[in-house]
Amino acid sequence: MKKIVSIIAAVLVIGAIFFGYKYYENTYKSVNAYAIVPEKVPAKVQTKDDSGKVVTGYHSYNYTFNFVTESGKKKTIEYELSGRKVQPFTPGATVKAEISNTRINKGPNYVNDRDVPSKVMNQLK
Repeated sequence: MKKIVSIIAAVLVIGAIFFGYKYYENTYKSVNAYAIVPEKVPAKVQTKDDSGKVVTGYHSYNYTFNFVTESGKKKTIEYELSGRKVQPFTPGATVKAEISNTRINKGPNYVNDRDVPSKVMNQLK
């Protein structure tokens, strides 16, 4: 009986480690990616929290970025730019971010076109 319980416990631990690693890899493991800010500035809207309540004094711009990674892979990710005195991104500007399979982990921040790998810039333009 003890043997069966210890085998089940070992399988559960190994499963938890496996799924935890997969979650980390999918959510937090980032690569550098670049995008061009859309020409149309999104509407400025009231920021809402996770429960849908309006956050007083905060506004947001909801962007959809078409990123290209340094390896040439394309990824579309939505991004909410929000704050008290938030300003929209400059249309047509190039931005860099660290992205995972599911989200933007760092950025996006403006970058000079000459700092973008030529292979990536060819796909962006």
